[in-house]
Amino acid sequence: MKQGVRNTVMGLGLAVLVVVGITVNKYGSTLQFGLNETPPALDKESLREQGVVWYETPRTFVFNPLTMDKGKSFTLADLKDRWTLMYFGFTFCPDICPATLANMAQFRKELVALNPKVAEKVDVVMVSVDPGRDTPEKLATYAKFFDAEFKGVTGDPANLKALTQQLNVAFEMVGDTSTPDYLVEHSAQVVLINPKGDYQGFLRPPFKAGDLAKAMVTINQSF
Repeated sequence: MKQGVRNTVMGLGLAVLVVVGITVNKYGSTLQFGLNETPPALDKESLREQGVVWYETPRTFVFNPLTMDKGKSFTLADLKDRWTLMYFGFTFCPDICPATLANMAQFRKELVALNPKVAEKVDVVMVSVDPGRDTPEKLATYAKFFDAEFKGVTGDPANLKALTQQLNVAFEMVGDTSTPDYLVEHSAQVVLINPKGDYQGFLRPPFKAGDLAKAMVTINQSF
């Protein structure tokens, strides 16, 4: 009798171990992080309230090299393994561009204070859609005026047109481009490119630096 009970107990024990093994294999990530440490799921509505429009399915796009100062190229490799906030504008812009870059600079300060490790993974890049007046050197000086880590890039008109069309950014020259004081009408959003180099969404004005910093931390944890 005792031997039979012992065998039954051992059999039940083995069954429990098998069930536990299957559970660990299936839900290993949850058990690894613990019930309170599971990476948070993204709430698109909350992100929208914080100023971020998030695409559930990121969009691939063709990225041809752009030009930085000192003859350097800004390539697809520069987009990989980092979050890139890409703003399209021009240095002669009287209001929207300087206001946006100032907001991005404040956002970066808020992010550094909130989570320095995430801040290290985020690049802010200004792309000039006015290559006729914005040289790479001028762009670098302009971008770094707002934050020493900001980058300025541009390219030939055909390349810029192809890129903006893929990223849903519109721009149009206004006035006589043979004169030095023409303007450029352009979209105001900041494009969000994920660490795989895909178009993940965009930041929409009005930009609230504190909210965007919190959103960026959530996005990075959930990616």
